[in-house]
Amino acid sequence: MKPGMTAMGGATTRQYVAALGLVFALALYRWLVIWGTQLPLDIEEAYYLHWAQQPALGYFSKPPMIAWLLAGMTELFGTGELAIKSLSLLLHTATALVVYSIGKRLYTAPVGLAAAVVFQSIPIMGAMSLYSTTDAPLHFFWALTMRLFLTARDTDRLPWWLLTGLAGGLGMLSKFSMGLLAIGLLLALLASPRDRRLLRSPGLWLGVTTVVLCMAPNLWWNQQHDFISFRHTSHIAQLDKDLVHPDHLLEFLLPQLAVFGPVLFGALLLAVFRRSVWADERHRFLLLVSLPILLLISLEALLAEANLNWASPAYIGLGIFVTAWLWEARRRWLVGGVVFNLVLLSLVYHYHAVAAGLGVEMRRDRTPYHARLGWRELGAQVRDWTQAYPQARLTSDSREILALMSYYGAEPGRPLASWNPGGTVKNQFDLEGDVSRYPDAPLLFLSAGPLDASVLRRFRDVRSLGVKRVDVFADLSRQVHGYLLDGFKGYR
Repeated sequence: MKPGMTAMGGATTRQYVAALGLVFALALYRWLVIWGTQLPLDIEEAYYLHWAQQPALGYFSKPPMIAWLLAGMTELFGTGELAIKSLSLLLHTATALVVYSIGKRLYTAPVGLAAAVVFQSIPIMGAMSLYSTTDAPLHFFWALTMRLFLTARDTDRLPWWLLTGLAGGLGMLSKFSMGLLAIGLLLALLASPRDRRLLRSPGLWLGVTTVVLCMAPNLWWNQQHDFISFRHTSHIAQLDKDLVHPDHLLEFLLPQLAVFGPVLFGALLLAVFRRSVWADERHRFLLLVSLPILLLISLEALLAEANLNWASPAYIGLGIFVTAWLWEARRRWLVGGVVFNLVLLSLVYHYHAVAAGLGVEMRRDRTPYHARLGWRELGAQVRDWTQAYPQARLTSDSREILALMSYYGAEPGRPLASWNPGGTVKNQFDLEGDVSRYPDAPLLFLSAGPLDASVLRRFRDVRSLGVKRVDVFADLSRQVHGYLLDGFKGYR
């Protein structure tokens, strides 16, 4: 062995430390971005924070993992924006380390280290790393399940199958789309004559049983609530609508160039159709595990519509594959792709400063994250009402307003209520806090517009508090109308 070399597939200790340092440096940089730009909470973060304050085995639209993790994070570090968002950064960095381990086991340590940096640079991963949503634990447990599966497959030992099942079960408790990984893992087993025997392995079925046992508490909760989480998932799939939407498919596929990065996505397209690639067992494993979710979400886009983040777990394995392929074939492309992605992400992170430097007038259609702006400032104004009427239950007919104003406009733990005259449960607020449950409670009702007579006549006492408004840009403002209501008479 040459001086300065280690047994890590030819990686020098200096290269190992430098690459690992870069992973943590990127995490620190993103933490400083959140702190320096005072990045506000996304509606989903505020919504999930409310879940975290109401510990349960399940919630309206998702399994409970994000709520459990946020509950632990806020218990340790408080409910500040930085503490909430740090959860995602921690999970994102942990996922990068698991990616390194996968790359090292399948290829070499240098490939694994490069793959960890590639993962950090993927635009959709870099963007989502700033927001603590269900994708953060999903990505971590997706990668961890892949890594443990490799060891379980190669050793066929019960403890490794148990750990694989545990990781998979925790992934299912993060987001139901974790189940799509099982399709890829099954395809990988079927594609290998050597590994097909594992379908009869007691260890494999121990792992499957462990997944089911992990899911059992959430399944019980859903049974108690008419399987509302699964019905919501079916609803957002929208497969009951008119079928075949080529325009929706294009709207999903074309942005994948930006989601993965144009250089890396181009390399993926060049490599994936090569026979030599599929002949390599390591490449084939990553492709079979990763492509099914991308193809299935594309089918969902064709038949209805799909959000870009729905297929994001695919880029964990595809990022490792592209890294390994470019490492051998076109290493300059790999470096160029990473640099391009990191520059792109940096421009997004510092969009306001860059736009100001270029003299660009900030407008709604020129700001990629306009939906998150203005709520903090509006909440500061709403606090005038919540502090003046501390006994009133904060109420709204809008999930967005209720989630964000319960964070920015009220003290933690403020009692909430949802105005839902139609009776259809559309969110967690409807499920747990319908106004009809609190007929004797005074309500501080916040609405995007003035309340009409059909609402006001349902109360004995009505007092209009006026309007709170914040102008974000010339074409973007936030406002809420406030009402103090008492003596609820019922929806009918």
